[in-house]
Amino acid sequence: MRRIVPAVIPLLVLAALVLASGCAEHAQSSVVPADGLSTSVAKVEDHWNTGLGCYWKAYGSVFTSGGNPARDVSVYVQLIDTQSGNIRDTRTLELGDLAAGDSRSFEIALDGECDRTYRVEVRPMAGG
Repeated sequence: MRRIVPAVIPLLVLAALVLASGCAEHAQSSVVPADGLSTSVAKVEDHWNTGLGCYWKAYGSVFTSGGNPARDVSVYVQLIDTQSGNIRDTRTLELGDLAAGDSRSFEIALDGECDRTYRVEVRPMAGG
């Protein structure tokens, strides 16, 4: 029993380093404007999870850029491989109605590969 404990400690340290290391590459962001809506992306972070593998989180906000309210606002977000140009993941997040001059923050996770470089494209949309 005493011989097992010293052997387990280096394995636990190695496992902790692997879990805390995160993904190797980072993502950039770009915003596609829409009529009456603007978007800003504060940051894009890479994460690693034993169940999900590598994924990226985009943090940003959408706001009305004109003097009019926007109904049924959503954000369409794509994770795009910078080398191939292929879309890796796409998500749509519903944000609801925005009054004139109002804004709403969002956080969205996108699935990616650990050994790739991506850019995140964000496009706001309003219903009617």
